[in-house]
Amino acid sequence: MSGYAIVLASRELSRVQAVSTIASVAAASDVPVQIFATMEGLLPFRTETVESGDFDFGPVGAKMLEADGAEMPLFYEQFAQAKGIGDIELYACEMAMDLLETDLDDYVDVFDDTLGVSGFLNRARDKQVVFV
Repeated sequence: MSGYAIVLASRELSRVQAVSTIASVAAASDVPVQIFATMEGLLPFRTETVESGDFDFGPVGAKMLEADGAEMPLFYEQFAQAKGIGDIELYACEMAMDLLETDLDDYVDVFDDTLGVSGFLNRARDKQVVFV
């Protein structure tokens, strides 16, 4: 195994934040990580969602939104920081974007590219795959 491949299909803020934290720690530890945001997992990355703060969240997510950004950067900031530290790649699902009638310009600037499921699985073939 050479790193992790994380399939992010949840729109819940605490889950998206957990993926960004795990990926950031792995990247900082020289463990390569690839994230595939698909289905509902794409929604938190929409620029309009980030700007409005209109995330799906439970009690932990509510506390995250109340925290000072310096204490707890949100997932999109954490992903951007991690990309400057280590080997981390983020991909947006082409099929989900087609269904939503969006393109990468509609999302915060953290994605490396778009991929289909087969393209992602091909890139992740030597990695442990985790589904969130």
